[in-house]
Amino acid sequence: MRQHWNRKTALCVATLAALSAGTAQAQRGDPLYRYQWHLMNYGQQVIGDTRPVSGIDIGIDDLHDYNIRGKGVIVGVLDRGIEIAHPDIAANMVPDGSWNFINQTHDTTPANGEAHGMAVGGIIGAVGWNGIGVRGVAPSARLKSFNFLDAGGSTDQVRYAWWDGALAKDLDVSNNSWGPTYPIFLPSISENELAAWENPMSATRGGRGVVYVKAAGNSFAYVGGSSFRNGENLCAANRPAVGCSQSIFARESNFFNVITVAAVNAAGRRSSYSTPGASMWVSGLGGESGWERATLATQATPAQLAGLGADSFDPAIMTTDLSGCARGYNTNPVQPVRLWSHFNLNRLESDQSAIDNTCNYAATMNGTSAAAPTVSGVVALMLQANPKLSFRDVKYILATTARQIDPQQAPVVDADGNVLAAGWTLNAAGRPFSAWYGFGLADATMAVTRATGFKSLGPLVDSGWQRAALAQAQPIGNAAAPARATIRIAGGAARIEGVQIGFDSSVPARDAYPYVATTVRITLISPSGTRAIVLPPGSLPVGSGGTLSTSLASVNAFLDEPGNGDWTLEVADTALAANAAANANLSSFKIRVLGR
Repeated sequence: MRQHWNRKTALCVATLAALSAGTAQAQRGDPLYRYQWHLMNYGQQVIGDTRPVSGIDIGIDDLHDYNIRGKGVIVGVLDRGIEIAHPDIAANMVPDGSWNFINQTHDTTPANGEAHGMAVGGIIGAVGWNGIGVRGVAPSARLKSFNFLDAGGSTDQVRYAWWDGALAKDLDVSNNSWGPTYPIFLPSISENELAAWENPMSATRGGRGVVYVKAAGNSFAYVGGSSFRNGENLCAANRPAVGCSQSIFARESNFFNVITVAAVNAAGRRSSYSTPGASMWVSGLGGESGWERATLATQATPAQLAGLGADSFDPAIMTTDLSGCARGYNTNPVQPVRLWSHFNLNRLESDQSAIDNTCNYAATMNGTSAAAPTVSGVVALMLQANPKLSFRDVKYILATTARQIDPQQAPVVDADGNVLAAGWTLNAAGRPFSAWYGFGLADATMAVTRATGFKSLGPLVDSGWQRAALAQAQPIGNAAAPARATIRIAGGAARIEGVQIGFDSSVPARDAYPYVATTVRITLISPSGTRAIVLPPGSLPVGSGGTLSTSLASVNAFLDEPGNGDWTLEVADTALAANAAANANLSSFKIRVLGR
């Protein structure tokens, strides 16, 4: 077994040996496995023009050889449909276990040629050692497909696939590689509605709770449309570390039951698109684009090639595609070749490929859509090792065994000394957290090792929603004179697992049309003094003199700190001059602390 980062190799081997009846016997391999750097990365040549950095993988190591493959675990894939009969995934599909919301059948094979769900399903559970194609993170897990994205993506369909539908009753893990397109607004949900989601989610799996894994989003570098006035978009190239969106903008990413996943590339840094945010939990591997210059040079013009960013040629994720060369990601080129969708993008593509000519696989899958299923696969391995784990146990193990990557990520500070993005911070319990990476990159071997014999976290301690007693609205000044509201929590959790907040604030009135990026920074301060930026300046477009208001934002930086004491929300206008009068107000603040 390779030693990765701080893995305790001897302990892992001993633990896994106890789980296994013996080492796996020799079996037929998967010919494309060598290109799956996210599973095992020795810096080998893969698809793409750059090599992955050795050791940047999900940490499978010898787990598969010790028969830790997700056996007995059922993963629901809420996405576009999976091709049920795909030769490299059919054996892992639960017979008649999937649901097509369009035609009310058990066959979710996409009629529209959309391969997103197929790629996600393969990352989780492509069949291993069958002599063809690729291998999943959990190659013995069973899969169910729910094609709600093909069917319009309604809230009722989410409820069906999460807990309410007959075919969702036996799920252990739910993978959700979806979300609003370029979310740019703070979410709103009543406390009763939130309970109507979280309570039934917690009651699944016999009260242990299905483990819900959710993609954070792909809006770091683009917010969509032309919402910002020139010079006001702080997430543009002049301040690139802020991000054009935040994970808290997606409502479901703030649910206590949900694990929100960021994406890491093959160099061990944030994937160029990965949305940051306070609700992040861990990272998975999403890669970049997986294109190759040599392949494109025979089809694209020099001008087209020159317009591509360098990350276009960094490795993406190798996974299953819709079968055949007429649909999906990997197809024969369409004539005339004019658009990128008409091109072959790398050596794998088309029936002329010397690597694989079936077109059943793609090496261009990326996004937090790809990162989330790498984490779902790890969860399946954990639940094989210990089926008694609750969703809270799984979350905690993932966070406390994750690897801190890109450790040099530092705070981004403007010319006036205002912190715009925090980088890695160490909380009072010694837990490192980053809005880019959560608690770090999920590590399968360490997580499975910790899961084995893990003592449950025990009953949940929930403070309920507590509100600040504000006699009047608090004026928002600059960073040296912010508005503050404080709530004291007593008799709550001794060790925090999650924090949710809500707030209402006005924003400075400035001349802008139609929107400017707000210059307001919102920070939550724990009783131990740990500061977590909930909303960085520049990440949210607001109308002049508008409002910043949300009833739900999850802030995860405080894991294992004591929950009792004074919690303070701090709101500052980072663009306000030192002696200028405040022209906006904080009017409400509420908080809910969960833990044990």
